[in-house]
Amino acid sequence: MPTATPSASRTALTLLLGLASFWLLTDVSEAQAPQQRRLVLDIELQRQGPVQTGAEQGEQKLSQRWQLSALMQTDGTPIPYNPLDPEDHRRQLQAAQSAQRMAAAAPMAPMPDVAAMQAKAQALMARCGQDSACLMREATAFSAANMPASTQGRLQAYGNAAAACEKQPAGKARTACQAEARRQAGGGAEAPEDNGPATPYLIFTGATACGLQLSAKLDDRVQGRSGDVQGWVDYTETAQGSETRRDDTVCPTLQVVLDTRNGRAWASLGTVIQDVPGVRTREVTGRRPQRHEGRMGLRWLEAQGWVEQKLVQLSSEGQDQARFGPSEIKLKWSFRPV
Repeated sequence: MPTATPSASRTALTLLLGLASFWLLTDVSEAQAPQQRRLVLDIELQRQGPVQTGAEQGEQKLSQRWQLSALMQTDGTPIPYNPLDPEDHRRQLQAAQSAQRMAAAAPMAPMPDVAAMQAKAQALMARCGQDSACLMREATAFSAANMPASTQGRLQAYGNAAAACEKQPAGKARTACQAEARRQAGGGAEAPEDNGPATPYLIFTGATACGLQLSAKLDDRVQGRSGDVQGWVDYTETAQGSETRRDDTVCPTLQVVLDTRNGRAWASLGTVIQDVPGVRTREVTGRRPQRHEGRMGLRWLEAQGWVEQKLVQLSSEGQDQARFGPSEIKLKWSFRPV
């Protein structure tokens, strides 16, 4: 007789609770196997144009490049929400409103006894193991017995239909079968627009030793004039620096959310530092040159908004570029299985 694991028992309990609240009828997304992907980013900026700071104005020639490579991993557990998508809050609100409408239209069911559900979940897993069709069939029979008579028939019919769907190959055929089972049971009117799974997202985080590699280079030169009490004076200011390093300490702050329906990815770089050690010098006509050593931050200037937007519009692999006034920005990326 199969032994129920904690995660399997949680799956059975979730199924029972969902069926006990009949208005939450949705397809149960299958857990995927743990997997690893490598995130690779390469951002390059070239700028040649005017700059002005206070009483200083000049002509800038800037070249900078920033690269990242890190190993990301997921345990394969799908979730229904995307914490990195600003639009997800709106979609979740719409889904909650839809659920409320469906709940209002259905007879009120008593609140489930969670302790009893947990015990039943253990029993179901002992009986069915990993047989999803058996789980659906047994859970439906149990839930129907604890619901008003007016909904028992529809729920039992849904359970039988959903169990039959498990015999379909995983993918579009099974999804379509599950959607039709919900519709026949009266719970499919508010299905997702794309008819995709209810839990389409996978969260990838930096592995403990994600092998994070960072490489950055900065070459900035400005020639201009500065106004002071002596009138206008010419100046030249340069900043140069570069660094290549490996730093696993920030691996846990990396996060990528993958939409399994279309392969779109949202990346959050957490506390990854975007600066380099370098030397900044300033020469003003008639004065002693000034020199400063230290870390210098990278700036994307007119292209800053574009960079931020592209990091939440990634795919498995690609490249893009754009021009914003005097700045030309290029981005290459990859988020592929290893």
